[in-house]
Amino acid sequence: MNGMDSSSFLIDDLSNLIIKIKNDDTAAFKEFFFLMQPGIYKFLLRYTAEPESAKDLVQETFINFWQHRAQLESKFPPKSYLYKIARNLAINYVSRNHPDTCAKFQKPDIISSLLNPEEEYEKHFLMNEFQNAVNELPERCRATFILCKYEGFEYSEIADILDVSLQTVKNQMNKALSILKKLLSAHLK
Repeated sequence: MNGMDSSSFLIDDLSNLIIKIKNDDTAAFKEFFFLMQPGIYKFLLRYTAEPESAKDLVQETFINFWQHRAQLESKFPPKSYLYKIARNLAINYVSRNHPDTCAKFQKPDIISSLLNPEEEYEKHFLMNEFQNAVNELPERCRATFILCKYEGFEYSEIADILDVSLQTVKNQMNKALSILKKLLSAHLK
């Protein structure tokens, strides 16, 4: 089976799950949860930088999705709808709990046994600086950047999730990259 067949199978499978969810099938919802939860958690963790808060927001995201299952439309991708819910909850959380300062992102686990301690320290330092720079982006730029670079969404999907035009996504991405370049200029030499 080639990639196209596998991809269309996954889309068909997801569509079938959504139809079942709309018909109050809790087993289908549970399957959907286990399929989508890891990505939603990573997205929320990057947004909040707090593992426990991200876990709580994941739960709220799926509860909200379930409560509004009757309104799901087959034309609007459920993945985009789910990320839109997660994004809105994250914005609310950050604005309530971190009104003056942005949360610091967790360092990713990039330890490699092949690196010497100095290189390892430099990589961790650079990743920490990069995560802090991403965290300093304006909210809309940060959301666009995270959805594109971390979650792998295409610009058109991001436009659906953020409920903005495709041009706005392009502009926000360019703005994010420009800001990151300025913030990280000392490391880009």
